[in-house]
Amino acid sequence: MFKIEHLSNHKEHIETISKWMAKEWGASDDIRFFKSILNHSLSKTNLPQTFVALDGEKPIGTIGLWRCDMVSRQDLFPWLSALYVIPAYRNKGIGKQLQSHLLSYAKSIGYEDIYLYTDLENYYEQIGWEFVDTGITYSGEYDKIYKKSLVE
Repeated sequence: MFKIEHLSNHKEHIETISKWMAKEWGASDDIRFFKSILNHSLSKTNLPQTFVALDGEKPIGTIGLWRCDMVSRQDLFPWLSALYVIPAYRNKGIGKQLQSHLLSYAKSIGYEDIYLYTDLENYYEQIGWEFVDTGITYSGEYDKIYKKSLVE
């Protein structure tokens, strides 16, 4: 069984998680960029925030709540960002549980809506996210923007 906790309780995993992020969304020389985001998410009083899924003490996934994830759409916030589960733990519902944890957290601190962007097909739609627009990423590509209402 795994657990989800705030990264500030597991600072020893910052290096590992920043490597995951650089490999998935950047390049090996982007590790400092992602490490900076993670280090700035250690305070629980403002954004960004980062949570880590753990199997015992082994990190197996992560998710973030960021003020801005798509710079071309700074009018939208906050963003569900950097959802990642290591390959050996995929297809076990961990990504959905990380999302659920983050959505509950965002609602508890007063947000009514949350956004994300992705190039994935038919993943977020299946779990209740609503397509709202396309936006331009850092690389100049267009990705889909989704919104999830946190109010009932």
